[in-house]
Amino acid sequence: MPHYDLTWSAELHPEIGTLVSTLQDSTREWRENLDTPSLEAVTWSPYENGPSIGGLILHMASAELYWLQDIGEQQKSSSDEPSVAYDQTLDQYAPHWPTPPSQPIEWYFSVQDDVRARMLKLVTKRNDPASQHQTKRSTMSYRWILAHLVEHDSYTGGQAVLLHEMYKKMAS
Repeated sequence: MPHYDLTWSAELHPEIGTLVSTLQDSTREWRENLDTPSLEAVTWSPYENGPSIGGLILHMASAELYWLQDIGEQQKSSSDEPSVAYDQTLDQYAPHWPTPPSQPIEWYFSVQDDVRARMLKLVTKRNDPASQHQTKRSTMSYRWILAHLVEHDSYTGGQAVLLHEMYKKMAS
Protein backbone atom coordinates (compact mmCIF):
# COMPACT_ATOMS: atom_id res chain seq x y z
CA MET A 1 0.00 0.00 0.00
CA PRO A 2 1.51 3.35 -1.01
CA HIS A 3 2.04 6.03 1.61
CA TYR A 4 1.89 9.66 0.50
CA ASP A 5 3.32 12.67 2.27
CA LEU A 6 5.09 15.90 1.41
CA THR A 7 8.70 16.33 2.42
CA TRP A 8 11.24 19.03 1.72
CA SER A 9 14.69 20.16 2.64
CA ALA A 10 15.01 21.78 6.04
CA GLU A 11 16.81 24.68 4.37
CA LEU A 12 13.61 25.77 2.64
CA HIS A 13 11.19 28.21 4.22
CA PRO A 14 8.15 26.10 5.28
CA GLU A 15 5.75 27.90 2.92
CA ILE A 16 8.12 27.55 0.00
CA GLY A 17 8.85 23.93 0.93
CA THR A 18 5.16 23.06 1.04
CA LEU A 19 4.50 24.63 -2.35
CA VAL A 20 7.55 23.04 -4.01
CA SER A 21 6.63 19.64 -2.56
CA THR A 22 3.07 20.07 -3.77
CA LEU A 23 4.38 20.89 -7.26
CA GLN A 24 6.53 17.76 -7.23
CA ASP A 25 3.62 15.61 -6.07
CA SER A 26 1.29 17.08 -8.68
CA THR A 27 3.74 16.12 -11.43
CA ARG A 28 4.16 12.63 -9.97
CA GLU A 29 0.41 12.12 -9.91
CA TRP A 30 -0.44 13.23 -13.45
CA ARG A 31 2.56 11.34 -14.85
CA GLU A 32 1.37 8.14 -13.14
CA ASN A 33 -2.11 8.67 -14.60
CA LEU A 34 -0.68 9.52 -18.02
CA ASP A 35 1.27 6.26 -18.10
CA THR A 36 3.35 5.76 -21.27
CA PRO A 37 1.62 7.15 -24.36
CA SER A 38 2.78 5.98 -27.77
CA LEU A 39 4.81 8.27 -30.02
CA GLU A 40 1.66 8.93 -32.05
CA ALA A 41 -0.34 9.78 -28.93
CA VAL A 42 2.29 12.27 -27.74
CA THR A 43 1.92 14.44 -30.85
CA TRP A 44 -1.78 13.79 -31.56
CA SER A 45 -4.26 16.64 -31.26
CA PRO A 46 -8.04 16.22 -31.17
CA TYR A 47 -8.49 19.12 -33.62
CA GLU A 48 -6.42 21.25 -35.97
CA ASN A 49 -4.00 23.52 -34.07
CA GLY A 50 -5.13 21.99 -30.79
CA PRO A 51 -2.96 20.96 -27.85
CA SER A 52 -1.07 17.68 -27.68
CA ILE A 53 0.50 15.82 -24.79
CA GLY A 54 4.00 16.78 -25.92
CA GLY A 55 3.03 20.40 -26.48
CA LEU A 56 1.47 20.65 -23.03
CA ILE A 57 4.57 19.21 -21.32
CA LEU A 58 6.85 21.63 -23.17
CA HIS A 59 4.53 24.47 -22.21
CA MET A 60 4.66 23.46 -18.53
CA ALA A 61 8.47 23.45 -18.58
CA SER A 62 8.52 26.83 -20.30
CA ALA A 63 6.10 28.24 -17.70
CA GLU A 64 8.44 27.19 -14.89
CA LEU A 65 11.34 28.91 -16.62
CA TYR A 66 9.27 32.04 -17.17
CA TRP A 67 7.95 32.37 -13.63
CA LEU A 68 10.99 31.22 -11.65
CA GLN A 69 13.86 32.43 -13.84
CA ASP A 70 12.50 35.30 -15.93
CA ILE A 71 10.28 36.84 -13.24
CA GLY A 72 11.72 35.44 -10.00
CA GLU A 73 15.38 35.96 -10.90
CA GLN A 74 15.04 38.62 -13.63
CA GLN A 75 17.14 36.41 -15.96
CA LYS A 76 15.77 35.92 -19.48
CA SER A 77 15.28 32.29 -20.53
CA SER A 78 17.16 31.17 -23.62
CA SER A 79 15.23 30.36 -26.78
CA ASP A 80 17.71 27.47 -27.14
CA GLU A 81 15.66 25.69 -24.48
CA PRO A 82 13.37 23.20 -26.29
CA SER A 83 10.43 24.22 -24.12
CA VAL A 84 10.95 27.95 -24.66
CA ALA A 85 11.47 27.51 -28.41
CA TYR A 86 8.20 25.58 -28.65
CA ASP A 87 6.30 27.99 -26.39
CA GLN A 88 7.34 30.93 -28.56
CA THR A 89 5.48 29.34 -31.50
CA LEU A 90 2.15 28.78 -29.78
CA ASP A 91 -0.79 30.91 -28.84
CA GLN A 92 -2.75 29.03 -26.22
CA TYR A 93 -5.61 31.51 -26.39
CA ALA A 94 -6.19 31.45 -30.19
CA PRO A 95 -5.74 28.39 -29.93
CA HIS A 96 -2.69 27.60 -32.01
CA TRP A 97 -0.57 24.71 -30.75
CA PRO A 98 1.97 23.58 -33.35
CA THR A 99 2.77 19.89 -33.59
CA PRO A 100 5.59 19.24 -31.10
CA PRO A 101 8.75 17.28 -31.95
CA SER A 102 8.18 13.62 -32.77
CA GLN A 103 9.89 12.26 -29.68
CA PRO A 104 8.92 9.57 -27.17
CA ILE A 105 7.33 10.61 -23.88
CA GLU A 106 10.63 9.95 -22.09
CA TRP A 107 12.21 12.81 -24.06
CA TYR A 108 9.48 15.20 -22.92
CA PHE A 109 9.85 14.05 -19.31
CA SER A 110 13.60 14.57 -19.60
CA VAL A 111 13.13 18.14 -20.85
CA GLN A 112 10.71 18.85 -18.00
CA ASP A 113 12.94 17.13 -15.41
CA ASP A 114 15.98 19.14 -16.53
CA VAL A 115 14.09 22.42 -16.22
CA ARG A 116 12.60 21.38 -12.86
CA ALA A 117 16.02 20.48 -11.43
CA ARG A 118 17.45 23.86 -12.42
CA MET A 119 14.40 25.70 -11.12
CA LEU A 120 14.56 23.87 -7.78
CA LYS A 121 18.12 25.18 -7.39
CA LEU A 122 16.78 28.71 -7.84
CA VAL A 123 13.99 28.12 -5.35
CA THR A 124 16.38 26.91 -2.65
CA LYS A 125 17.95 30.39 -2.63
CA ARG A 126 14.63 31.91 -1.58
CA ASN A 127 13.77 32.56 2.07
CA ASP A 128 11.02 35.10 1.75
CA PRO A 129 7.72 33.84 0.31
CA ALA A 130 6.33 37.39 0.48
CA SER A 131 9.09 38.92 -1.69
CA GLN A 132 7.55 40.95 -4.49
CA HIS A 133 8.10 40.39 -8.21
CA GLN A 134 6.82 42.27 -11.20
CA THR A 135 5.67 41.77 -14.77
CA LYS A 136 4.63 44.57 -17.11
CA ARG A 137 1.04 44.31 -15.86
CA SER A 138 1.16 43.18 -12.22
CA THR A 139 3.10 42.45 -9.09
CA MET A 140 2.99 39.19 -7.18
CA SER A 141 4.63 37.48 -4.26
CA TYR A 142 7.02 34.58 -4.66
CA ARG A 143 4.42 32.54 -2.77
CA TRP A 144 1.88 33.35 -5.51
CA ILE A 145 4.35 32.39 -8.26
CA LEU A 146 4.85 28.96 -6.69
CA ALA A 147 1.12 28.49 -6.03
CA HIS A 148 0.40 29.47 -9.63
CA LEU A 149 2.90 26.88 -10.88
CA VAL A 150 1.24 24.21 -8.72
CA GLU A 151 -2.15 25.12 -10.19
CA HIS A 152 -0.75 25.24 -13.72
CA ASP A 153 1.00 21.87 -13.36
CA SER A 154 -2.10 20.18 -12.01
CA TYR A 155 -4.45 21.74 -14.57
CA THR A 156 -2.20 21.20 -17.58
CA GLY A 157 -1.05 17.75 -16.49
CA GLY A 158 -4.71 16.78 -16.20
CA GLN A 159 -5.25 17.98 -19.76
CA ALA A 160 -2.40 15.72 -20.92
CA VAL A 161 -4.01 12.75 -19.14
CA LEU A 162 -7.37 13.54 -20.75
CA LEU A 163 -5.76 13.81 -24.21
CA HIS A 164 -4.21 10.36 -23.73
CA GLU A 165 -7.59 8.90 -22.76
CA MET A 166 -9.17 10.54 -25.82
CA TYR A 167 -6.43 9.19 -28.06
CA LYS A 168 -6.82 5.65 -26.70
CA LYS A 169 -10.57 5.80 -27.29
CA MET A 170 -10.13 7.19 -30.80
CA ALA A 171 -7.44 4.62 -31.70
CA SER A 172 -9.44 1.61 -30.50
